[in-house]
Amino acid sequence: MRDEFGNPLSCSSPDAVRAYDRAVDLHLHALPGVPEALDAAIAAQADFALPHALRALVLAPRDMAKARESLARAREAPATAREQSFVDLVALILEGRTIEAMHAVLTHCEAHPTDALAASTTLGAYGVIAFSGRADHDRARLDFLEGIAPHYPQDFPWLLTNRGWARIECGDVAEGLAMTLRAIGLRRDNGHNAHHVMHGYYETGDPEAALSFLEEWLPDYPDHALMWGHLQWHAALAELSLGREEAATRRLMGPILSYLPRGLPFMGLADIASILWRMQLRGLSPLPWGAAHALAERHFAQGSNAFGEIHLAMLAAQRSDREALDAALGRLRALEERGYEGARAAAEWVRALRATLDDELDRAREHAEACRREVVRVGGSHAQRSIVDSTLEALA
Repeated sequence: MRDEFGNPLSCSSPDAVRAYDRAVDLHLHALPGVPEALDAAIAAQADFALPHALRALVLAPRDMAKARESLARAREAPATAREQSFVDLVALILEGRTIEAMHAVLTHCEAHPTDALAASTTLGAYGVIAFSGRADHDRARLDFLEGIAPHYPQDFPWLLTNRGWARIECGDVAEGLAMTLRAIGLRRDNGHNAHHVMHGYYETGDPEAALSFLEEWLPDYPDHALMWGHLQWHAALAELSLGREEAATRRLMGPILSYLPRGLPFMGLADIASILWRMQLRGLSPLPWGAAHALAERHFAQGSNAFGEIHLAMLAAQRSDREALDAALGRLRALEERGYEGARAAAEWVRALRATLDDELDRAREHAEACRREVVRVGGSHAQRSIVDSTLEALA
């Protein structure tokens, strides 16, 4: 038995393979239905390792205990060397060992370049390359994609859009946007691709085109799908850039807030904290900070990675919580000691916000500028990291 990319499988059930292939396809394209497809695969063959491993990956952002249970089942199942390597990769991701996970997936895909599911863990603003602490993570992601590209059909939509977005983040915006638009023409139902298009228009400084694209594309995308809320965040950013503050506020108070309980907590934290912060910098009020605080208290009471800490710090600063900012600095010091270079930039951001609370604006600008110089190391996208520039402008 082989998967849809031609990789051998330790599975004897055609029904299990079909359901697993469907789960992978939905996962790669940010479409709903992944858990149900995985249930069908496991029902058809309970000792098929890969559906359990993918389930662990999908569950981890919401329920780590259940994710570990699925990982344990994956480890118990018979597996090929490739499958075992993927299970080991998922284990590193669940354990938060991001740098090791990055090295593991690069080695894995060198041996198995058509393992698209494994490759997908390197992609996006929250992939293991982005969160590795590397200052060159955008270029590293592009180099990785170009390395595996010859092993796929030409203009394969999933790979084409990711190659395009990597170019956009590296500054080759025109070619990258053209690639993402070509990819979505080849396969329309791809939430990640729509997201890449929005980044392309953000980087070209064309918010009107971004809003026009989303107005035409979004109605066909389920409102509980992975990228729906984040696409609304991009639209709010576009409206703010056009000076349409009332429209941006309506989007915040409507679709962004309504999606928050349905979406992934980490993505929700970044979206709600940053859009509220941007609006506060513009002097807009009142704003629904309570929803953001509730999300953070429910899911991130023990902190987050460096990128997440930047957003938790904004929430702490908004309510003048110096104790929370000091706690964030302590967590970031611990991350830095473990080798995560992005922690230094995040710590400078926290110090900048702490200084603003103490009305020491010169020191705040100094720390914010130090953050800006290294903020690429925290991961995320250029659009997300621009919050540092916006804050520096407000401090000027």
